Amino acid sequence: MGCQKFAQSVSLVALPTMGAQADESPPMSLRFPLLVLASLWPMLGIAQTSNPRVLLDTTQGPIILELDSARAPRTAANFLAYVDDGSFNDMIIQRVVKNFVVQSGSLKSSGATISAKPAIATERGNGLSNTYGNIAMALTSSITGQTNVNSATSAFYINTGNNSSNLDANFTVFGRVAHGLGTLAKLNNTAVFAGSDQPVLFPVVRRAVRVENFPILDAHAGSWFDPANSGRGFNLEIARASGGGEQPLMIVYWYDYSAGEQIWMNGAAAFQWGDEAVTVPMQITSGGQFGAAFATSQVQSNAQWGQLTIRFSDCHHAEFNFQSSLGSGNYTLTRVTEPTHIQCMDD
Repeated sequence: MGCQKFAQSVSLVALPTMGAQADESPPMSLRFPLLVLASLWPMLGIAQTSNPRVLLDTTQGPIILELDSARAPRTAANFLAYVDDGSFNDMIIQRVVKNFVVQSGSLKSSGATISAKPAIATERGNGLSNTYGNIAMALTSSITGQTNVNSATSAFYINTGNNSSNLDANFTVFGRVAHGLGTLAKLNNTAVFAGSDQPVLFPVVRRAVRVENFPILDAHAGSWFDPANSGRGFNLEIARASGGGEQPLMIVYWYDYSAGEQIWMNGAAAFQWGDEAVTVPMQITSGGQFGAAFATSQVQSNAQWGQLTIRFSDCHHAEFNFQSSLGSGNYTLTRVTEPTHIQCMDD
């Protein structure tokens, strides 16, 4: 069933209308002191917290939610249950009312309905409010329009306006957007059919996974450079092996210089979606010449050169930490290129 054919089912999960009541030689850098940023890392990217976080990796960019498990423990646990069993992977954002809400949690991109777990009791009145960027559970209503405050299952919405006055009375708020307000703004401007809240083209949540810090994303693929050293850079591929299933891989090509000559390293490692870092074993090749001077016998390869740990603080900044037989150090990098088909915006 195509996405355009099941839109009418969206209205079965109630949310009030606007205004209504709630319903060899080391690289040169190895020979100089390096600024170690590990102690500064908690100040980069999203703030540290003990609350659970969830990545919604959408076709419009990433959103990281922080759930308030202290003030809405039952609702947060319910949401995490859908995340953990994969129910929220490949789901659509089926409703967009500009400057009001974007709603999801009901339908897959295939048209299949997300299987609902038993409804949970309300946790409204917990001190959290339906303000911009906060997330709450959608509810059902009776044929007479009365909201059932104990009907929350899988459907949820993110506020794109200040809706405290008309939604707080019935709808349970249980978290906020910790990163991705730029993405939320794009979703808020999704084109919809005239007289409807159905998107012309449904945004898709490709995956929803728990995270602790800023995770590795498809959107991190591209070229990265070290602003402090113009002769150093990295190319990253985030892909999966052909015929190898869904396991994502981080593939790294590193170019640098040592003793006045260019050097190249490369490596690959598997990771899991939601991981904040990946450690890649690196090999180095040397001795070869380009063009007519190339001779295979001159090429020397060291497959045990060392390892490189990669982590990202946001969409456009990263820390690369390496340990090798020649030395160790940290680089703080900025991206040069971005994928054309994947978007990532920093707040």
